Amino acid sequence: MKKFESDLSLGQYKAKETFWYFDELSEEERILAYRLGWQIFDGHKMFFEDFLAFHKRRGYLLQGLGYLIAVVLLISVLFIVLVHPSTLKYAFGLFVLAGSIMTFIVIMGKARKNLRETSRFFDYIDPLTKPYNYKEFLNLDLNDFAGAEIFYSNLRKGIDYQEEQIELVEYDKTISLLAIDFLLGSPGSLNELKQKALQQDPELTSGGFDKVISSVIGGTDRGIRDYFSKISHDILTTKDLSGKRKEQLFKVREIFVKAGLKRKVASIDDFIGNRSDL
Repeated sequence: MKKFESDLSLGQYKAKETFWYFDELSEEERILAYRLGWQIFDGHKMFFEDFLAFHKRRGYLLQGLGYLIAVVLLISVLFIVLVHPSTLKYAFGLFVLAGSIMTFIVIMGKARKNLRETSRFFDYIDPLTKPYNYKEFLNLDLNDFAGAEIFYSNLRKGIDYQEEQIELVEYDKTISLLAIDFLLGSPGSLNELKQKALQQDPELTSGGFDKVISSVIGGTDRGIRDYFSKISHDILTTKDLSGKRKEQLFKVREIFVKAGLKRKVASIDDFIGNRSDL
């Protein structure tokens, strides 16, 4: 696999693209070469349209080169046939003509293939019409060959990336309360907060507090009361937890992993690790 140099200048990148340096790479590497190019263009505060226009011009330049070579070789054939004094000029002219046709076919085929692939690629990552494809393209690292392979496979199959859907998971009330407890500190923290609130507000009752919590996270008032009076204390103190309690703890850990709260995840790991029977 080819390693891409992120320190290429804009001129160096354009020169390599113009002289087809990246065209002989594998499909995945070609995707990463495009990613490198856009990184360089973006670093020079250029627009995506500039990046697209450069690649389209490159394809047309290749086509123009094909026509130029064809004209030069045709003139050479005419010179050989009409002017050259050799007795073998017709055979020589036919040989040059055959070579000219083959050269023209090869160059034009490459040019058309380049234009077709360029158009397909830029249509696929158009920021206006395919914003999620474009976002996925930007997420590719320069040497992420596995990611580029998946990206190219989706491009080839015409599969568009979709907006990431937030995974909605329904947790039971104990998991929800445990998650809040660990967010505040450890099991029992929410109950301490409840007791402080009861002390500071004479009008607030324990039952009223439980009703509010049950309205927010679901469950019954009795279930909330059981959590405060028994469940959280048992989880905090016992080392012989049931399979259900273990599963609840691991689901709480999963919540914090998805939230990206690494320190909280570590604290839950420590909490679990300190219980020998877990």
